[in-house]
Amino acid sequence: MTVQLGREQQLAGGHWLLGAAPSLQETRATWEESGSAWLRPGVLFGAVVVRAGVVHAALGTDSPIGCAPLVDVGGPVFYSDEGFGREGAYTALVPASVALVWSVNGSLPHHRRALLEVPAPQVVMPERAGRPWWVVPLDGPGLLCDPDLLAALVKQGTGAGDAEGGPGA
Repeated sequence: MTVQLGREQQLAGGHWLLGAAPSLQETRATWEESGSAWLRPGVLFGAVVVRAGVVHAALGTDSPIGCAPLVDVGGPVFYSDEGFGREGAYTALVPASVALVWSVNGSLPHHRRALLEVPAPQVVMPERAGRPWWVVPLDGPGLLCDPDLLAALVKQGTGAGDAEGGPGA
């Protein structure tokens, strides 16, 4: 018998996320059918949305797939083609208290209790156009991004953009 710890952690993380679902059964079914569902951050976790251009400037690449192995903020991050208005964005799951006070140029806290489209735990590559996918997958229940690492990434990206007249300018 082979134990797949990564898969077990992913399932446990997904089950934990379902605690933020308006309807447990409906959300689980929607995850299965479409690969993403609407969750309500605010108690279990908060969310910070970072413009794709900021992350790309910080990591020196312009592709979400190219960024995936480079994003290191200590917790789960997903990408959406239209997460920041009409621009792509990375959404980092952070402690709920962090999202309440977040103020770093190039990023925005997701409004507490507003619905957020979150990919199903197993969606770790872009599968459907316009649907979010995990760049840094869930690694278990309650494991969230480190706010200091996230702030450093955003500041690096906005600094790179300022220097080049790009994303942070």
